[in-house]
Amino acid sequence: MLPSYHGVHHKKSSSGGVLVSDTWDSSTKATCITLSNSNLTSLESNCGVAWNNVYGSTGVSSGINEWEVTIDDWDNASNAYDVMIGVSKLRTQNPLSAVDNGSYCYILENGKKFIYTSSAYGNSDYGAAYGVGDVIKISLNMDNNQLTFYKNGVSQGVAFTVSNGTYYLVASYVKNTNTQITITD
Repeated sequence: MLPSYHGVHHKKSSSGGVLVSDTWDSSTKATCITLSNSNLTSLESNCGVAWNNVYGSTGVSSGINEWEVTIDDWDNASNAYDVMIGVSKLRTQNPLSAVDNGSYCYILENGKKFIYTSSAYGNSDYGAAYGVGDVIKISLNMDNNQLTFYKNGVSQGVAFTVSNGTYYLVASYVKNTNTQITITD
């Protein structure tokens, strides 16, 4: 039997990065989020706490790595941070915060970027809003520490310069948005 790191499948994306073969990690998700489709699809439904996160299983720390996710469903909860997609160093559940320290995200409802690190916290203008049916690519280039998001194949520009470390895919949901996201690559 091969060690788990040998079993990870990677393929080149059209933009030159490696598409990470990932699934949502059932051990690092809010209990109210359900997984289906061989852990490729996550669904927030009737969660009782403000913020609910689900993380990818595969950590990356070098090279150019990319994930693609599709927004399958979302009910607008009128919160400026309804849904955020990005990368995170920590895989924790903090119901008082959308994501935890070491996180960099792209906000669905308004297209802003969100950062939570030991030196910065908050959001700022970035790209286009996205929603149901949109495909979001997260491109993490650890060769130059740049994080870029794509909406339906269109780059929104470099969002962040990230610190070194191991990062995981993250999706963060405000309660009661009935958001469903599928890892598509």
